[in-house]
Amino acid sequence: MFRWFVRAAVAVLAMGAVQSSAQEQTPLSAESFTREPAIWSATLSPDGRSVAAIQRSSQGDVLTIIDWRTRTAQITQLARTDRNLRLDWVAWKNDNRVVFSLTQEPVIRNQRVITEGSTRVYAANRDGSNATLMEAGGARHASAYAPIFVIDLLRNVPDEILLGSYSANGFAVYRANIGTGRVTSLVDFGEYNTAAMYVDSNGYPVMRVDYLTDNSGLRIYRRSPRQRDWTLAHEIRRSSASQNRFFEPLGSGPGPGQVYVAARSEGEEFQSIYLYDTATGNLGNPVFRHEGADVAVVWFDRNDHSVVVGCGEMQRWDCRAMTPDRQSLLDALRRHLPADVDIALQDVTADENFWLVSAHGPRSPASYYVYDRQNDAISFLASTQPQITAQNLAPMRIVDYASRDGTRLWGYLTEPTTPGPHPLVVVPHGGPESRDSYSYDFFVQYLAWRGYAVFQPNFRGSEGSGRSFATAGYRQWGRRMQDDISDGVQNLIANGVVDRDRICIVGASYGGYAALAGVTLTPDLYRCAISIAGVSDLVEMLNHERSEEGRGSAAYSYWLQVIGDPSANRDELIAVSPARHAADVRVPVLLIHGEDDSIVPLEQSEIMRDALNSAGRTTQLIEIEDEGHIWGAWSREHRQRLLEETDRFLAQHLAR
Repeated sequence: MFRWFVRAAVAVLAMGAVQSSAQEQTPLSAESFTREPAIWSATLSPDGRSVAAIQRSSQGDVLTIIDWRTRTAQITQLARTDRNLRLDWVAWKNDNRVVFSLTQEPVIRNQRVITEGSTRVYAANRDGSNATLMEAGGARHASAYAPIFVIDLLRNVPDEILLGSYSANGFAVYRANIGTGRVTSLVDFGEYNTAAMYVDSNGYPVMRVDYLTDNSGLRIYRRSPRQRDWTLAHEIRRSSASQNRFFEPLGSGPGPGQVYVAARSEGEEFQSIYLYDTATGNLGNPVFRHEGADVAVVWFDRNDHSVVVGCGEMQRWDCRAMTPDRQSLLDALRRHLPADVDIALQDVTADENFWLVSAHGPRSPASYYVYDRQNDAISFLASTQPQITAQNLAPMRIVDYASRDGTRLWGYLTEPTTPGPHPLVVVPHGGPESRDSYSYDFFVQYLAWRGYAVFQPNFRGSEGSGRSFATAGYRQWGRRMQDDISDGVQNLIANGVVDRDRICIVGASYGGYAALAGVTLTPDLYRCAISIAGVSDLVEMLNHERSEEGRGSAAYSYWLQVIGDPSANRDELIAVSPARHAADVRVPVLLIHGEDDSIVPLEQSEIMRDALNSAGRTTQLIEIEDEGHIWGAWSREHRQRLLEETDRFLAQHLAR
């Protein structure tokens, strides 16, 4: 499938506090916004001397060991035999040895598998020597292509890591030696549908996550480190939410049988961080709680398994350290970095003198920095998108407004730096139990670069602002949630921020539904609409969910709760189904949909196209071959096409 060789070379990287003037002067194009990250999975060696990261090159993915002080790199490169090979991540086991994952994507032609895919784990010295394939059970695999992955690096064990894979008896957990790659012991078995295991500080599996047999949710099991048998702890429905707010394992705690979890306990409004006791199933008192938001980010100390910093995601991240000395560190990082970025810890040395952090903001694609605590100095390492600088991007601001029933709401407004008022593109997020964030968004910034103001409303039903705010959107598709979007647009119009005669609504998934609902339920507000993988007929969508997932499944139960019951609420659902009201549309509608979408089937866009055509309205359906639901994960070629088709449509219908 692949071979690999080591090429040792010292290269001066394109790194430094300021990017080159040539990069700053390079004009942007649609292609600038669709590039894959130039660097990812950066991690700091325990002694603080080097950063290991994966970089993208013209020859493929490159595992790079970077001397961040001199900005030179020792390069260890995996040679690719075809374009389906990729490096996933890298981590330091000790000062000399790194562990990394490599995946061979399957090759499929004419719906036939030509080459099976696989994921393997390797270890190598920092100079590329003693490269070793980590085994996981050898011939006991159920398949030669069963993926192998790291469950835990076992920081307190010098020469071993914990691996997981699938054997003839189901999911299996092994210890393996990082020098030889050989399995030293079989630790535990799970089931064939086991997706993950979590260990305590001693490296013993105390929590297990299994898929439900109908793939409609998850079961989470717990046990004491002294037991072999598992006890069911939680069953979780699967939804389109960006994360599960009710119970989510995060990683090992400081003591035996302890695992950190993010949970929204019974009666609590917001998600908090708890140290979960796997022996009793008790959450205990929160380790970190934010009084105004669900917890978004937690920094953990890899040495003693303590919580360093917790963040609630309000309009911006609100981060607080757990101790005064770490609060001083957080304050220092804020002093060194721009005010319009949020900061996340990536790694820290054993003595805590050096901290690897990432910073991101609307005008700052994620970038890596190393902070020298002793000297209170910070060094820029690399940007994930070095071709884009802050000068190329538009600023984002927070807009507060009131809904028609008096509820206080807010949204993000990104405006071009040219004088306004500008034509407006309204971009409601998907989910709907999801949210937008104060961060770089290639789609938003592309639109702003093309001269449009972009509004992203945080309507009721969005997640991150607590239980009540999320559930306030249940069964409010086309009603309260749509009103919140419309009221935000009216606020911008009333304040003279945008050109009221040039407004289009564009969204994906639930946002695609909101775009279609916008031009059917409020036909005078918008000049055009683009729906990307949007729902158009709620009754048919629920029928599809019932057929795919099963009437008694957790997934179907969730959608009945969120959207409504097609048996009991059929008329109410029809009243807010855009395809049933195509005759009310007065503006052009563009439909874009991945042919392989398994979340919202292509049929939903076909239903809307046919309804608009029957009503004599202007529409077009663009089908994207071999792509699924998440358009941010489409191939670069198809993401670029999405941008260009969007730009063409907007330019045609929002022109003066």
